[in-house]
This record gives sequence, C-alpha cells and structure tokens, in this order.
Amino acid sequence: MIRRHPVKTLVVLLLVMVAGLTVAYVNRTTVPVPPTTQPKPGESLVVVGLGGLSWDDVSAKDTPTLWGLLRDGSAASVSVKSLRLTTCPTDGWATVSAGEAAGPDTSEVRPTCASLPSVAGDANAGYRIIGFDELATASREAEFRARLGMLGDSFAAGKTCIQAVGPGAGLAAATSDGKVAKYSPFQATTLVSDLAQCPVSIVDVGGIDATDPDRTRHMEKINGIERRLEQVIDAMPNGADLLVVGLADRDQQERLRLLTASGPHYGPGLLASASTRLTGVAQLSDITATILQRGGVDPVTAIGGRALSVVPSANNSESTAASKLTALTDIDTKADAMHRIVAPFLVIWLAGTALALLVLWVVIRRARPWNRRFTRARVLRMVRLVGLLSAAMPAATFLANLIPWWRWSTATIVLAVLLFVLVLVISAAITLACLRGPWSSSALGPLAAMSAVTAGVIGVDLLTGSHLQISSIFGLQPLVGGRFYGMGNVAFALYAAAVLLLCAALAHALVRRNAPRLAVLAMVLVGGGALAVDVLPAWGADFGGPIALVPALGFLLMGVMGWRTSARNVLIVLVTAGLVVGLVCYLDWRRPESDRSHPGRFLQTVIDGGAWDVMSRKFLANVSLAVHLPVLLVLAALLMAMVVVIVMRPGAFGTEPLRRLLAEAPLMHRGLWAIIVMAAIGFLTNDSGAAIPPVAAIFTVPLVVSAVMHFLSIEARNAPVRRRRDRHHL
Repeated sequence: MIRRHPVKTLVVLLLVMVAGLTVAYVNRTTVPVPPTTQPKPGESLVVVGLGGLSWDDVSAKDTPTLWGLLRDGSAASVSVKSLRLTTCPTDGWATVSAGEAAGPDTSEVRPTCASLPSVAGDANAGYRIIGFDELATASREAEFRARLGMLGDSFAAGKTCIQAVGPGAGLAAATSDGKVAKYSPFQATTLVSDLAQCPVSIVDVGGIDATDPDRTRHMEKINGIERRLEQVIDAMPNGADLLVVGLADRDQQERLRLLTASGPHYGPGLLASASTRLTGVAQLSDITATILQRGGVDPVTAIGGRALSVVPSANNSESTAASKLTALTDIDTKADAMHRIVAPFLVIWLAGTALALLVLWVVIRRARPWNRRFTRARVLRMVRLVGLLSAAMPAATFLANLIPWWRWSTATIVLAVLLFVLVLVISAAITLACLRGPWSSSALGPLAAMSAVTAGVIGVDLLTGSHLQISSIFGLQPLVGGRFYGMGNVAFALYAAAVLLLCAALAHALVRRNAPRLAVLAMVLVGGGALAVDVLPAWGADFGGPIALVPALGFLLMGVMGWRTSARNVLIVLVTAGLVVGLVCYLDWRRPESDRSHPGRFLQTVIDGGAWDVMSRKFLANVSLAVHLPVLLVLAALLMAMVVVIVMRPGAFGTEPLRRLLAEAPLMHRGLWAIIVMAAIGFLTNDSGAAIPPVAAIFTVPLVVSAVMHFLSIEARNAPVRRRRDRHHL
C-alpha cells in the first residue's frame, strides 16, 4: 500500500548530499567571523554612552552630529538586552562593567527605570559607587552570574588606568569593590584634562527615557545630548578613536540602539561583530571587549563579547551615509516588526488550522456515499491538504524573509495578516510540490518530501550564514539577544523533527524493498549529515541540540537495525552521543579563544568549574519560561501528554486509522518515539528548551494527520466496491 521508491535514485541523491556537504565544508572550514585589528601601544579610545536613541532618530537635518559620525565612521545597531525585556541605563552600564547581562534585582519584566547609582567621594579620599554591593549581589545571583566590576578589575590587573566621566561611566569603570580609580563629573570646562588622563575614557552624556509627544520638545532633548557629544569630540586627544553607543531603551520598549565608531581605526563602513557573526549588528558585551582590547588588557573572567571590526564602505559621501542609514534602520525595523507580530501570527495560524481541522472532522463524520459535494474521499483529501499546508508553514516563515515584508506597514495586526498571507502562498507552493512528485501515491511520500523541504531550508540557511533565521517566526530574535547565528532552539525543534521523520520514512521504504543494509546506510548518511550541519562551529554551532538529536537518531537506528531496546543498547547510544558532542566541543575548544563558538566555550566553562552554573541556569530558565504563563503551561502539558499516550497506544482517543498506518509502517512508529526522545532531552538541556516539545508537535502532528488521511484514501481505493451506486463517489 506504500509505494517503493527507486533505490538507484535514492543512492544518487544521498551521494549528491554528501558531496555537497563536503564541498561546503572544504570551502568554509573556519568559523566565518570578521577579523579584528589589534591596537597599537599608546592609542586612545573614548567611549560615549547614551540612552534611548535608535537609528530612526537620526537624520542629516535634525541630528547633524550623529549624522556626521555615521557618514565619516562605521556604524551598527546594538542589542542592549540584559536581564529584563527592556533595559534601563543602570542595566546597560552594569552590563558593560560585567561583560555579561547584569543589573538590579526586580520582578518587573519592563521595569520603571530608577536613577543611576550616584558616585560619592573626592580625588583625595577616592570615589565609590553608592549601592554597588547590592547591585553586584543582584547581578551575581541573576541568570548569567555576572561579575560586576570585571572591566575595572581587568584594567587594575593590567596596571592600566581607565577614566570615567559621569555616573554611568563610573559604574562601568568601577572595580568589584565598588571603587572608581579615576572619576570626574561631566563638566565641559574639565573635559580636556579628564580625557587625557588614561588610554581609555568612558563618558556618560545622559539619555532619553521617554518620547515626548511634542516633536519639537523631543528633538530638543536629542539635540541636548548632541551638544554634550560635541563637547566630548572637541575635548578628545588628537588621534583618539570615538565609540558612541546606545545603552538603554526608551518608553519601556525594546529596540536595537545606535552604535558608531570613528577615528583613525574606524573609517567609513559598517561595524561587524565576531560574537554575532553579523555585519551591522553587535551586542553590549562587544563594547566591553572593545574597551579591553584598546586598553591592551585581558579580561579577568571570560566574556562572550568580541572586539568590533570594520567592513569598509566605498567612501564617506552623503549618499553612502544615506544608504548605511537605510540598511541600519531596516535591520531595526525588521527586528521590531517580527518581535511584535510573533504572537498574533502564531494565534492566527494555530487557531485557523485547529478550526479548519475541527470543521473537516465534523464533515467527515457526516459524509455519506450519496452526498456528491462532501464525499468521504473528498473530505479526506481536504484534511490531507490542510495538514500539509500547516506543516509547510514553518519552512515558509524562513523563506518569507527573502521578501521585505516588514516594510509594508507599521501596524502590528496588519503586518501579522500580511505575513500570514505571504507565508500561506509559499506554503501552498511547497505543498503542491510535495503532492505532485513521484512519491505522491505513497502514504508516507508527501510526509517524507515535506520533512526534506523543512530540514533542507533550515540546513541550507545554516550553510550560508543563518540569514533567513534572523528575525523570523521560528528563528533568532536580535531584540532578545542570546544567539545571533547558527541553530536556535526553536529552529532546532523543527529541524530535528523533520530529520527524524525523513529518516524513518526512508528506512521504511527501503526495508519494504528488502534493502535493510541500504536503509541503515541511508539513515547514517542523512542523520550524520544533518547532525554535522547542526553541530559544526562553522554552521549550526549548536551545543544543546546534538545532545538531544544524537540519542534520538541512535534510538531510531536501533529499530532500523533490528536491535532490541535493552539497557545495554541504550547505554551504547548514550555513550556515542556523549563522545560525538565531547569531540566537537574539544575540537572547537582547540581554536583560539576569539574564534570559539558555543561548544568550545562550554568546554572552557567546564574546565573553569562553571558547568553546574550553566546547567542550573538552563534548568531555571526552562522553569521560569514554563511557569510564566500557567494556563498555557497546563494546556500544553495536557496536549503533549495526549500525544505521548497516542504514540504509546495507537488507537487511543479515536486514532484507529493511525494504528493501522503504524502497523504497516513500524519504523514510522519508531520515528515518532524518537521525536519524543529528542523533545524530552532538548527540554532538559537547552535554556529555552520549554519551547522544543510544542514546536516539534506543531510540525509533526499535522504532517502525521495528513499521512493518515492519505492512508485512508488508499485504503478506500483498494477496498472492494460493495454497491454500484458507491462506485462514483469514493
């Protein structure tokens, strides 16, 4: 009843896949990070921090100073995400100090920003940050175990001074005991002497915490910041570089903020970050890393940030500056638009799919042979189509980023509807391809094709730099921070589920064709290739994913090879998984520290004795994410429990057709168990693992429903016709 696929064609496709991956890896054996230029002795840097400004606040007419920095220097958008959804000035300056997300203790996800900690003391007695100990304790006990004062300690250990001007700069430059070695308040009359004290100076010029509804008054606030910025520029030492960075949000609304660098080492262009692997996007820890690099000192504790580098522009003309501004505002607009429409989009999609399937379920129960409009066969085809369309939408959300949908409107609901329509059109094209191929007469053929498309879209995107994942529904969100390249946890859930379903369908088809050895080979090649794309630092750079995917693939491979699920065999799979992940971590750790990705950094954390902190942080993050919405948690838990019961006992809850399909395709049953294994381990080993089981189900359930409907259609066609009048309606 399930069509046997041509073996020769499959072998050719497998060889092409292996050859393609080999060529891709040979051409990209190193992690694609931008190069950085080491500073020369005596070169100075002035870092100016301000709050609340993004690139859409900048124009040649209204903000001439910032426009000049954009035109004559390098620029980027910076993610200021710290511990909460929105970042206050204290959070931003504390994060620069620690090199990791830091800030005060608060239960508010969008806190009302308090004033910056004040600086007490004088030049003779020394300066100290008021309330530093409480802030340091809160940062140390928070999610990232940040060490407040790391930047100041590093300069002290390197016997190099760092000058702080203004309260925010004092917080950034303070040592871990809260003392500031070199400090002065912001005064235009003393700026020249203040900025000449040390190789690196940090200056706080204030910021804007709320948008004034009157545009004139709002621009006056921005121009006030510009005037202080001009004073800093006039007072800078000759030959010094200037770094201007937005450190905080405005209106309790998360956005990407502006970042510019100008001077002898920062010509016209865009700033690139080795930590984000993106041109035009950086994070706050990169500012810390840049300060450390320019001071010629090493951090006393490892940080994730990397010093900024420049991707040059052709010139510093007004038109080039306008093009840079357009590119930077586009990055911010896309990130903001996606951040706002994720929830509405998912509600529209999931509610629409559930409603369509519910209506069709009612119709199919009422379908009669004599009903010419809604025959049983026709309704089965409709359910199959809806299931395939729903399963195609995750891949379509990535492909939709090839079209600049975020420029079409500023209204959240309008953007959500427009993106939904675009994704639906792409999903329809994918579904049509899956239904029209030579595999279409097989019950598992469209399922395998859809799995291959989904895994292929995500995999090819990883091979080419993760561009489609940035600011996509199931991808990486720059406003959230955390990861800016490689395989995100949500995308991993889709990718792993698709790979496991594809392997199960291929293995079943080959076993049915009496080619069990080729079934094992096909699964090893497909699963191994998928694992390589996920884990290798140059591509997916994933650490938690392989811990879940390798055991799941091993469990499925045991079924393909005919092994029993014994304690010994399970132990072999787990040891193999540990060896694979450990080997990748070791090889990545062997790279220079600046080139390491997530696996290598984790191994260094283990060596430093911080593995328990990382594991506990991931677990607590999952718990926090799960209990944040208790109603959604209960609903998701009930649905997931129902799915597990159905897989455990096919036929339960009225799923008798699924039982018959799995009885004919036992390896598909094994594949469903493998997805459950992957989702369970992924939940435990990733810091946002709570999203992995439901996202895997979002893709798997409608795809399996479509396969069951196709199976029923094939059963109906092969069943003997009992009545003449039924012949034309089945």
